[in-house]
Amino acid sequence: MINHILLICFTIFVYEFLKFSKLKDILKSNLKILKKIINLFYLKNTSDLEKEKKILSYAKSLFTTSLKILLIIFIILIITMFLSSLSRPFLDLVLSFIGLIEVSLIFIIYHQIRKKVNAKL
Repeated sequence: MINHILLICFTIFVYEFLKFSKLKDILKSNLKILKKIINLFYLKNTSDLEKEKKILSYAKSLFTTSLKILLIIFIILIITMFLSSLSRPFLDLVLSFIGLIEVSLIFIIYHQIRKKVNAKL
């Protein structure tokens, strides 16, 4: 029973953390930069020097957005390990097929509840 309560709290925390950190926007930004890099190779009318400068600039921004994504994942993993140290079977529950279904259902239900509450505000 305690594992399921931890699972619900964990899922809600991860949902709110992902909303707060704007992971979706970071991923979109990362994909835009990748598209720019790929399109840069197809440009024929720009010099190699300009391409080098643009690639360096894109690589820097791609590196920073990738680090942000890794930091978000790392924080979630640390919280998972902390909860796993509180309750040993928690990690087994999260990684099991039933646990993944529960997490998905909690995500969906919490998202719907949150959407209805925000719509009323």
